[in-house]
Formats: sequence, C-alpha cells, structure tokens
Amino acid sequence: MLQKGDNMEDILTIRLEQLQALMKKQHIDCVAICNSPNLFYMTGYAPKKDERFQTAFIPQNGAPILAVPKMYTAHSYKDCNIKDQRTWIDGDDMLGFVSGILNELGVVGGRIAIDDTFEFRTFDLIRKTAGNAEFVPGSDLFTLLRMKKSKEEIDRMITSGKLSDWAVEQVLANILSGKSEAELVTWIEYELAQRGMRHGFSNLIAFGENTGSAHHVSGPRVAKKGDAVYLDLGGAYDHYWSDITRSFHIGKPDDEYVSVYNRVKEAQQAAYEAIKPGVRAKDVHMVAWNYLNDCGLSQYFTHRLGHGAGLDGHELPNLSSDSEVILEPGMTFSCEPGVYNGRFGVRIEDTVCVTEDGAMSFNHFTKELIVLE
Repeated sequence: MLQKGDNMEDILTIRLEQLQALMKKQHIDCVAICNSPNLFYMTGYAPKKDERFQTAFIPQNGAPILAVPKMYTAHSYKDCNIKDQRTWIDGDDMLGFVSGILNELGVVGGRIAIDDTFEFRTFDLIRKTAGNAEFVPGSDLFTLLRMKKSKEEIDRMITSGKLSDWAVEQVLANILSGKSEAELVTWIEYELAQRGMRHGFSNLIAFGENTGSAHHVSGPRVAKKGDAVYLDLGGAYDHYWSDITRSFHIGKPDDEYVSVYNRVKEAQQAAYEAIKPGVRAKDVHMVAWNYLNDCGLSQYFTHRLGHGAGLDGHELPNLSSDSEVILEPGMTFSCEPGVYNGRFGVRIEDTVCVTEDGAMSFNHFTKELIVLE
C-alpha cells in the first residue's frame, strides 16, 4: 500500500495501522513476524539471522511486543519502532517466556497469522504455547501491504537500479581480463558492497554455451572470442532490490544470434509498453510470449516474464501466464524475456515500476547489441 508521512517513524506507524485494519477484516487476532524482510518492513529492525528466538507479536488491537535476545538489544532499542521489548538470555525457559507474551496479548486459542519464512524450531515455540490456536499464513496480509511501494521505497529502488547499471558497465570492461565467471562475480559483489549494495541474489555471469541456461551457476569458464555472454547483476541498496540483465557477444556474432537478440529486445520493449494500471499481470507476460511465438521462439522462452522486487529479490507480483493480479501504481517487478536455444541464450531485463499512466524503468543501460572485440 502507498504510505503517507514525512519520515520513517510516520511511515512505520501508518504501516502498523494498515496491518491492524487488514487483520480486523480477515478476523486475525495476532500476527507473528520472525526475523525476515517483513520484520524490517513493519519495524525498521533488520537483525542478523540466527537460531535464536526473535519475533514480533502484533495484536489486532493495542501495542505490539518484540521478543528479542538480550544480546541484540543494542540494535533493537535503537532501530525497532516497537517500544515494548521483552528480552531473554540463553538458558531461559523459552516455553514459559513465549506463553507469557501470548497470554498477556490474549491470543491463546485465537487465530494467528504466521510469517511465511518462520523456521519450524522457532514456530514450534509458538505452536506449543498458543493452546488450540488456528494458524494461517501471513502472506496475504504482507502481500497486500508490500506490493505497492511508497515514494520513499521507490527512491531507494531508483538508486539500486543505478548501481545495477554501473555493475554491468564495470563487468563489461573486465570480461576479457582473464578472470573466470565466478571470479568476476566475486569481484563485482565486493565492488557493489563498497557502494552500499549487498546480498547479490542474482549475480549470474555466463559465457559461451553456459548462456543456454537461464540460471547458470557461474564457474571456472573464462571468456573467449566467439562467446555469447549474459550478465545478470543486482542486489539490495538500503534493503531494496533491483537487478538487470544484458546480453553481449565477443567477436562478430552470426546471423542467428543477431536475429534472436533483436527479437528478445523487441519482445521486452513490447511488454514494457503494455505495463499500465488496470492491466492483468498475465496479459503483460503474454505480450512477450505471443511476440516470440510469432517469431518461432516461444518454445525457448521457458520462464515467466518477471518477478516482483522490493525487500525481497523475488516477491509478488509475478508476471506469469497464471497471474490474475491487476497492476496498480507502485508495483515493482522485473521485465525479462529470454530465449535459450541450447547453443546460446539471450535475456534482457529491467526492474520497473508501474506509474499512474504506464511504467518507469529503474535501469537505463543500453539495450543495443554490444560486440566486444
């Protein structure tokens, strides 16, 4: 949902109000949020992921409670907007600790929505202390909240997109350095981290026959003349993701590569132009698929057109043939048709945002075919 507010504290307060309003509509008594992007989204707190119990409990009415290991309070007191923080240390009676919170909130035996990414050992403490509670997935709540980005979120993604563009430029200049795919991935992730982009979920570099795999795992292959290349690069800037894919060729490409490249570029542009409020996500996917089908290439387009991007590298909405989501301003996702014919692959990807009357791309690196000599 789009938020109003002049600062982060205002935004987090409004998100809590929005969540509790949704809980009321869906008859949910409490939401339990583990250490996940949802915790950061609701509280501003993004602790290290480990095995210790760290959970926010948000009741339908009233103030939430954060259960936090005492060893993390230096960060939680500073970053988390939940003021009621209950601490524990290793060796405490955790069943009694969690039971006390649930009883105080009055949600034992109630309807409790669970963050989708709970590990079982963490969830089990809640399950064992919540009586005959009904547990439901929290995805419906957070999807409704997170799918539409605020101006503040979009601003972060604009910066993230600029860094992704920069990464393509840097790797492109070093493809013929003698470094392998894996070495280039390690190098560019370090360079991105120095500029505030971390957690490279998509950093895939493929040379030659490896471009025929849409999700190739970068390895020891070194680029050579005659190779097709794709660079799928990105990460999270201030928690918000973007990624970009561009395809290139080392040495003069044959006619088949040039033809496939141009068809993919045209399919991506046609799909981008179809992105508007009120359009079904599946229909945007089908614009690209139908174009490639008319070119005799759809059998090589083996994945959805796009995936949502935000606090997670892959979130909703998906632009796939089965997605009934109606696009709205503020939704952000990738637009990335690809063709992988066994001999080589071509993918062109931008991360984009739905605007009031169309779409805006966070990426601006050229889509013209670059041939490296």
